Amino acid sequence: MKVHLTVIITLFSMASSAAAVKEAKAKPLYAKVAPACLEILVGGRLDGSATIVSKEGLVLTACHVIRKKSKRYEALSPTLGRHPLKLVCTDRSHDLALLSLPKRETPYPFLPIAKNIPNEGRPSYLFGAPVFRHNLLITGYVAKKKSSFEWYDGAFAETFAIAGIGAGGTSGGPWLNSRGEIIGVQVASMTLGEVHQGIASAIPPTAIRSLIEKKLTVVTTTMQAAVEEIWGQSSEFQEKLKPKTKGLLLRQVAKGGVAAKVGLKDEEIILKVGGKRIFERIEPFMQMLRRKKPGDTLLLHIADSKGEGERAVKIKLAELK
Repeated sequence: MKVHLTVIITLFSMASSAAAVKEAKAKPLYAKVAPACLEILVGGRLDGSATIVSKEGLVLTACHVIRKKSKRYEALSPTLGRHPLKLVCTDRSHDLALLSLPKRETPYPFLPIAKNIPNEGRPSYLFGAPVFRHNLLITGYVAKKKSSFEWYDGAFAETFAIAGIGAGGTSGGPWLNSRGEIIGVQVASMTLGEVHQGIASAIPPTAIRSLIEKKLTVVTTTMQAAVEEIWGQSSEFQEKLKPKTKGLLLRQVAKGGVAAKVGLKDEEIILKVGGKRIFERIEPFMQMLRRKKPGDTLLLHIADSKGEGERAVKIKLAELK
C-alpha cells in the first residue's frame, strides 16, 4: 500500500510540475493576440481597428470603418509598420469588410475564429484603439449570445450583446475569448444621447467565418427605413394609440429611399406584411426581410401613428449599399 501510494503521489507531482512548466511557457493573452491586431487608416486618419485572420494577410474590420469618401486604406501596427490595404469584399448586413495586406514570403500572424460565442456571463476581451489610444485590451462579459438587430449607420446589422465599453476607435476590433480566438467584431454601442450605457454590439462568428471562406460581397435587401417595437414608445404615444393595435413603428425613413417614394412616413405603423402576417418584434421582421432579394415587392398594410386609416402599400425592396 505504501509503495502504491508513493507512486500515485510521485505521478501527481510530476503531472503538476509539467502543468506548471506549460503554464509558465504560455503567453499572456495580450502578448498572444497583439501581433495580429491592427489599426485602420482611411485617407491617413485613424478610423478604426482590425485583425489579421489568415497567414496570407486577410484583414477583418467593420464595414462602416471604411465607408468614407477616401478609398485609401492602410494598416498600422507597432510590429508590422504601415502598409496599404486592398478591399476584398463586404457584408453590409453584418457590417463587415475584408481587406488584404501586401503579399510576402513569411506568413502573417493571425487569429483564428472561435466556433462558438461563450456563454452569458463569461469574460471577453476587446483589442483596439479607443479614442486614438493605441493597442488597448479591454474586458467585457457576454450579455446575450442570441443575435438581435441593431440600427446604426443607416441600416440594421445582426449582432449579439456584450457588457463592456466599445469606445470610438474600437470599431472593427476583435472581441476575443480567453484562448485568443475571435468571438465577434465590435461594431456599435448602446447610447442614450451621447452617453454610453455599457452595452456593446458585436458581429457573431458565423457571419465572420462565412465571409472569410467565400470572400464574396454579400448582397442583401433594405426598405431604407428602420422599425421599432410599439411597446418601446413613450407613454404619450401609447395614450393616443388605438387599443389592441399590433405591428411595428416606422422610423428613420430615408429621404428619397424606396419607403419614402411609396409615401411611408416616420411613426406610421406596419400592421401586416403580405396581407396577413403581423410582426411585433424586430428580429422576425428582419429575418423575413433578409430572406428577400433586391427588387422583390413587399405588400404592407399601414396605419397612421394612432393605428387608424389603414391602407395597402407595395414597396420594391432595394439593395443595401
